[in-house]
Order: sequence, then structure tokens, then C-alpha cells
Amino acid sequence: MKITFILTFTLFASFGLSQSYNEMLDHDSEWHLTSCFTGCVDDVYYTDGDTIYYGKNYKVLNGYHYISRTFWLREDVQSRKIFLSTEDGLSRREDILYDFSLQVGDSIEIKNPLSPFPTSPGFFILDSIRTEQLLDGFDYRFFYLSPSSTSSSSENPIWIEGIGSLSLINAPGGTPGVNDAGKLSCYFNEGQLIYTQLDSTDACVPIYLDVLETIKKSTLSIFPNPTKDFITITGDDFKKGGTVVFLNALGKEVKRIYVKANTNIAVNDLKKGVYFVNVNGINGSKSKTLRLMIQ
Repeated sequence: MKITFILTFTLFASFGLSQSYNEMLDHDSEWHLTSCFTGCVDDVYYTDGDTIYYGKNYKVLNGYHYISRTFWLREDVQSRKIFLSTEDGLSRREDILYDFSLQVGDSIEIKNPLSPFPTSPGFFILDSIRTEQLLDGFDYRFFYLSPSSTSSSSENPIWIEGIGSLSLINAPGGTPGVNDAGKLSCYFNEGQLIYTQLDSTDACVPIYLDVLETIKKSTLSIFPNPTKDFITITGDDFKKGGTVVFLNALGKEVKRIYVKANTNIAVNDLKKGVYFVNVNGINGSKSKTLRLMIQ
């Protein structure tokens, strides 16, 4: 009887963790945060390009508070965790923002890097997980947390898997509130409205949709990919050619070359594996990093 119980519990736990996971950073995102004091205003945040640091892939966070482009988000899909990288003197530091692998009753030490909330409020407990269908017709898990007895905080955070905090994106330990630091009112995935709470804002209109569409239209591409011998880079931003830099999986530069548009680039001098190719067009376009597999 005891063996049966353990086996049943293990199967249940495995099933719970194996359910589909809504990724947060595999697409362009836009968050509208509403705050009301003398009047209500919407602050807009969005992911704006990719970067690599010590072999790890990050999404650049841009918007009202992050126009310096020094806030970088990283998602580990395997562990269901989201990290935030920020400048720390001459280097960078990385803090965990969200852990969507948590089960009810689990605790997590929360950090609120560079936000109106306490930076290190301590441990929070996951009280409940509820599933709701959002505007795209898919189910999303809502995580409801509360401070533990050892926490210095009185906040009650709410997270949505695939979206983040209902408060500031970099404040997983904050209570969503329009009369405080703010509350998520609109969330867009690739310009499509996924979540809305119109209690303090009139409408949800994607501010940066045109910007994102422009980026998509000018997206560079590599073919063939995977490859063995050569690649060609195409795209509006590379019509006149430019500089191509190859980085290995650890982010170390292994090759740099200047090429003209539609030129075959030999890669048979590189070992088999995954590479990141940083492409800089000569027409003033910003660089783009692409993933390449060499067989």
C-alpha cells in the first residue's frame, strides 16, 4: 500500500510538471502599466531586440523606465524560470524574476531589481494556482503569492505564466495596484491583445505595433540553416552587405568577415555546433543576432 501511494504521487507530480508551458520571451511582447494619482497614465514597456552575454541569450527590455536598454530578460524554458540581467559597475549581475515551476506551498526568495518595491523583501509562499482562458483562447496559469512570516514585505504579488507580473515587469514581489506602482492593463503578443483589465484605462492599442512590424519586415535570415559548407545572408538591412561576426556557444568571437550582399560565406573552417551570427548592415541598421547550426 505504501509503495502504491509513492508511485501514484510521483506520477501525479510528473504529470503536473509536464503540462504545456506558456513561454514568455519567444516572441515580441508589449506591456501597458496603468497608474493613477492626479490622473491615470499608461507606461509602455516592450521587448526590443536580442543580445548575447557569456553565451546566454537575452531579450532587451525597452520603454518608459528602461530607455537605456540595459535591462535584459532571459528565459530558461527547461526550468521555467525568468532572469533579469542589469549593469553592476563594469560587469553585469543576473537575478531570478519568476519561477513558474513552483507548486502550491513552495516558497521563493524574491528580488525586485531597480523598482519602487523593496529590493530584497525575502521569501514568499505560493498560495494557489488558477487557470484562466485569455483572449487568444489559450489557458494561462495565474500564480498567487503572499509574504512568508520571515518576509519584510506586506505585498501580495500575482504572476501570469507567459506574461509576468501584474505589476511592474521587473517587480515580481509587488502588488498590482493603479494607485501604487501600477497595474497591468494590456498585454500584447506579436501585436495581438492577450490580456486586458480595463478598470483604469479606456482602450488597449499596441503603441509599438508599427515598430515591431518594421523590424519583422527587415528581419535578416541565413540559409541554408543547418549547413555544412557555406551560408548566404539576405534581408533589406543587408542589401549593401556589411560585417558578419560569428560567436560560439560561449559567446566568444571565432570569426569576423566583411561581405557584400548575396555573397556565399564559407563556414567549413568552423567546427560542428551551434553559433550565433551577429550581422551589421552598412546602411545604418541596428545589428541582428541569428542562430546557426553547422553540421
